[in-house]
Amino acid sequence: MIAFRPKELQRITGVRAASRKTNRASFCGVVPWFDLENLMGASRSDGTSFEGIIEFESLLEHDFLVLTRSDGITTEVRPQPRKVDWFDLRSRKWRVHIPDFAVVRRGCSRPIYVQVKPKVKADVLAEELGLIADEFHRQNLPFEVWTEVEIRRQPVFGNAELLFEHCGPREDVEALDRVREVLRNAPRTVKTMAQIKEASGIGGRTLGAVLRLHILREVALDLEKPIDDRALVRSVRVIRDPAADQRAV
Repeated sequence: MIAFRPKELQRITGVRAASRKTNRASFCGVVPWFDLENLMGASRSDGTSFEGIIEFESLLEHDFLVLTRSDGITTEVRPQPRKVDWFDLRSRKWRVHIPDFAVVRRGCSRPIYVQVKPKVKADVLAEELGLIADEFHRQNLPFEVWTEVEIRRQPVFGNAELLFEHCGPREDVEALDRVREVLRNAPRTVKTMAQIKEASGIGGRTLGAVLRLHILREVALDLEKPIDDRALVRSVRVIRDPAADQRAV
C-alpha cells in the first residue's frame, strides 16, 4: 500500500503510522458510525453500544466508508470480517483471503463481502480476484470488488461527503424542527432547497437540517445530482406535529 505521513491526515481520527512490527507500509484510522434513529437508546439488548467506530487501512477504504455511511441502504459494516480459504489454480496451492469489509444492507439477510482496491491494482490482480470471487460464490457468500471508479464517482461521492458531516450524534434541533414545520405545511411534497431556506428563515442552517433529515430518511435527495439550492427535497415520511399530538391527549 501507499505510505502516508500521519501529519498529512489530520482530518482522519485515529491515524497510526507505518509499523515495522507488522510490516505495514500504510496507515490505520477509524470512522465513527452512529445509529441515528436510536440516539436516545444507550445500548442494544446484549449491552453493546450502538455507537462505534470502523477501522480502515487506506484513503480509498476511508472513502468507501464515507460513501456507504450515507447511501441510505447500508446498516452495518465490519472490517476484515472472516478468512476464506481458496485454491490458487496457478500455483496449485491453498491460500487465505480476508475481505476488507462485510457490508449489511437494508432488506438483505446476508452480508456482502467487499474488497476495496485501486483500479490499477484490481486490473493487475484480475485473475486472482476472479478465483477468490469464485470461491466466495461457491460457499454462497456474496463478493464484490470496489475501486475508485465506483467509490469516488461524482456527484454521488461529493454528496456523500456532505452527508457524512451530519452522521454524528450532535444535531441542530431547532433547525430540524423549523424545517420539519415548513415541510409539514408545504402544499406539495417536493420543494427545492432554496424554497425551504426562504420559508424557514434560518439561512445556511437549512442545508444541514435537510441533510440530517435525509440521513434519517424523513426526506429524500437525489444523490445523482449536486446538492445545492436547486436540489429537490421530497418528503418520504409523514412529519407529525408534536403540538397537535399533545393537544389530542
